[in-house]
Amino acid sequence: MRKAPAYVIISLVFFIFIGVGFAYSYFFYPNDHPIDCAIKAATGKDCPSCGFSRAFSNYTHFNFTEGKIYNALSWPVFLFFSFQFFLRGNIVFYFFKTRHLISKHFIIAELIISISFFLFAFLPLLLKF
Repeated sequence: MRKAPAYVIISLVFFIFIGVGFAYSYFFYPNDHPIDCAIKAATGKDCPSCGFSRAFSNYTHFNFTEGKIYNALSWPVFLFFSFQFFLRGNIVFYFFKTRHLISKHFIIAELIISISFFLFAFLPLLLKF
């Protein structure tokens, strides 16, 4: 039995964390989130990510138009996490089903795509801070 390489373990950790985030978004409906924005609580002003929890909650219920109303910047971030969730799940599934190592070429290509998608999703948000 082949031991899982670090890349697969990291993918499994990301898959679990993102899955927990999506589960949180799904089970706490848009106006039912128990965690308030710490920045808004401290300053009284909306931060660039205010409304993300409610938007993600709507997205996980397939209410995409309503989710974008809460924060338009949330849509690319949601797409990024959705892509990562399915990518990481497939990597873990592939390794544990076949026990084949993931090629270095795949890992490099995946890193370039993931970093590019991360910048596309998060740069507009970061520029608002």
